[in-house]
Amino acid sequence: MTDGFGVRWTVRARQLRGTGTPPPRPGPEEESLRRRLTAALSRLPAPAVAGGTGDWRLPADTADVEMQATFAEFRDTPMRQGTAPWAVGHAVRLVGEAIAHLRTPRSETWEVELVARGRIRRWARWQITGADAAAQALATVAAGVGAGRVPEPWAATLVDVVDQRPPYRPQPVA
Repeated sequence: MTDGFGVRWTVRARQLRGTGTPPPRPGPEEESLRRRLTAALSRLPAPAVAGGTGDWRLPADTADVEMQATFAEFRDTPMRQGTAPWAVGHAVRLVGEAIAHLRTPRSETWEVELVARGRIRRWARWQITGADAAAQALATVAAGVGAGRVPEPWAATLVDVVDQRPPYRPQPVA
């Protein structure tokens, strides 16, 4: 589907294994997610914060930070020095975790995801209980975005919003 600004979006639902993402705490965390969702659905990215560090990553983008922490953790390990037994042990552990994940039964928790198409990552995820409620939330999100509104599906909990567009910086007119 395409919104009023010409951005193409995909809306999908999937059933989760396990318990899913813990819901945000009511109050500031929940309000922050709603503000980030409004900014992610707007035509322009959120404005740059005055006095900020100039970093283009928003707080929702933790993947780079987590990767750096992982690399720092394994910087002085035997893997870095080229010993294979350490790598084999970790490979066995990773395969065991993957098999355990496959055996995890599906839950009644569904995830409704709104994803922008294109090279810049933008998405929002809601979680809801029940297949019928997920289908209704899917239709609500699609209709809301198509009409240019911020979707608020009933009984669904907004759990994640990512908008990695660089912050908007108005250019001075010369």
